[in-house]
Amino acid sequence: MIALRHLAIFAALSALSCAASPSKTAPARAGSIEVQYESNPAGPASPTGAAATTFWTGRTDLIAAPAPPKPAALALPKVDRFALPNGLNVVVVARKDLPVVSFGIAVQAGGYDEDRDTLGVSDFVAAMLRRGTKSRSADDISRAIDFVGGTLDAQATNEGTTASCSALSKDTGLCLDLLTDILLRPSFPESEMADVRDQMLAAIASRFDNPHELATAHFDNQLFGEKHPDGWVLTPADVGKIGRTALEKFWKTFYRPNRAILAVAGDVDVARLRPLIEKAFRGWTRSEVAVRPTWKIPPLEGTRILLVDRPDLTQATLLLGHAGIKHADPRWYAATLMNYVLGGSDFASRLMIEVRSKRGLTYGIGSSFGASLYDGAFRVSAATKNETIWEALLATVNEIRQMKAAGPTAAELDKAKGYYAGSYPFSLQTAAGVAGALVAAELHGLGVAYVRDLPLRLAAVDEAQAQAAARDYLSPDTLLVVIVGKGDVIEPQLAKTGIKYERINFKAPIGAAERAAKPN
Repeated sequence: MIALRHLAIFAALSALSCAASPSKTAPARAGSIEVQYESNPAGPASPTGAAATTFWTGRTDLIAAPAPPKPAALALPKVDRFALPNGLNVVVVARKDLPVVSFGIAVQAGGYDEDRDTLGVSDFVAAMLRRGTKSRSADDISRAIDFVGGTLDAQATNEGTTASCSALSKDTGLCLDLLTDILLRPSFPESEMADVRDQMLAAIASRFDNPHELATAHFDNQLFGEKHPDGWVLTPADVGKIGRTALEKFWKTFYRPNRAILAVAGDVDVARLRPLIEKAFRGWTRSEVAVRPTWKIPPLEGTRILLVDRPDLTQATLLLGHAGIKHADPRWYAATLMNYVLGGSDFASRLMIEVRSKRGLTYGIGSSFGASLYDGAFRVSAATKNETIWEALLATVNEIRQMKAAGPTAAELDKAKGYYAGSYPFSLQTAAGVAGALVAAELHGLGVAYVRDLPLRLAAVDEAQAQAAARDYLSPDTLLVVIVGKGDVIEPQLAKTGIKYERINFKAPIGAAERAAKPN
C-alpha cells in the first residue's frame, strides 16, 4: 500500500560468498559460488617507515576520543495508568519542564485487519479522519488547530492507526476535543474523497520513479508472499473501488476503545486530566473484534534474484535480506546490537567500512532488523554503479557471512551500547516523543518499562548473546535479492556467473501473482 505499507520464476542460488580465511569465515553451503578476492584491500596510501615514525612520535596535541556514555534508565517522571470502563487503556506522563502537552492514540485498525479485497481501506480511513466530522468541516478542523499553533495528524500502517495532537498546555481541552472528534465522529464526506483518492494514486505512481521504493515494494512482495498482508501490493484498481460504505464499515468495525491505547505526556495535572479524558471518550463503545490471523513468512529456498530493469538509471539500487524477528522477541536486543555493528551505524559499521571506505563501491550502505509487531525482515540496502553491482553484492554478503561466523567483538559491542546510551534520550526530549514512544511500546506489548530501560536492556547483552544472535538470525545462504538498475549492464554480470535470475521491466506489475497473470 503506499509509503505507509510495506510496499516469478526464480532459481535458487545458494550463497553469494566472498572467500575469507577459513578460520574466520563459515564455509558456504555446498554448490554455492565462492569468489576469491582480497578480503581487506589496501586503502589510500599512508606514510610508512621512518616518515610515519617521525610524524607521530612524541605528539601531545592529538585529541583523544571521549569515553562512550554509560547506559542509564531514562529519567521518566511518575507514570500513571488507568483504564476506562469501555476498555481504553490510558498512560499519562506528567512533565513540567515545558508548557506543552501531547496526546497519542493507537488503535489496532490497520492493514492487518484488511483482506485482499479491501486493500487500502485502512489508509483511506486514516486520511479521511481530518476531512470532516459530524460537527466540523475539514477547514474548521484546520483553523482550530492552526489558531493555537498545534498539530493534529492521523496515519495508518499495517499494524494500526495512530492519531496525535500536540499543543500548548493551556489548549489541552481543545487538543483532546479535536482528537476525540476525528476518531469518534468522522463523517467521511464524499466531497473530500476524490482528493484523498488522488493522493493515494499519486503515491502508487511515484513508486516507479523512486528506485528504493520500487525495490522495497518488490522485496516485500517476494519475501512475504501473496498470502501475507506485508506482501500485498496496492494497485490503482484497489483504490478505485473504495467507496464511502467501505470506509464506514471499517471504522465501525475496528475503531474500538478496547483495541486502543492513549498516551499523554507533558504539562498536565493527572487528577484534573482524568475526568476530561473520561468525559471525552465516554461515548466510544467497546465491541469484540475477530482475532487477527497468524501469518507466516514463506521459507526461502536458496537465494532468489530479481533484476528490475530501468534503462535510464546511472546507478543501481540493491536490496537484499530475509525473514527477521519481531520487536517483542527477548532476543531483539542482541540482534539490534549485532546489527548496529554490521550495518546499523553510519560510518563505523562493518558494511560501511568494507563496501564504502575500502572498496569505494557505494556512498552509503546500511542494514536493519526493524521493530515490528509480527516477524519482520532483515534488510540491507545500498546503491552502486551499474557496472559494480555484482562486486558490491559479493562484498556485502561476505560481510554478512563473516558476522554470522564470529559475531561482533567486545569492543564493537561497547561502541554500540555507547551509541544507544547517548542517542536514545535525545529522541525523547519532547512531550510528543515520549507519547509516541509509549504508544509504540504498548502496541507491541512491551510496556512503559521498555521506554524507560531500553539502554539498560541493550547494555545487558553480552558477547556470547550477540554472537548467538548473529549465528541464528543471519542467513547468507538464503537471501532474497532485488536489483533496480540498467538491465543491459547488470545482466551480463549475472549471466557470466551461471546463476539463474528473473529480469522484468520496471513498469511491470509489482505483485508476482499479477505479473504471472499478465506476462510481459
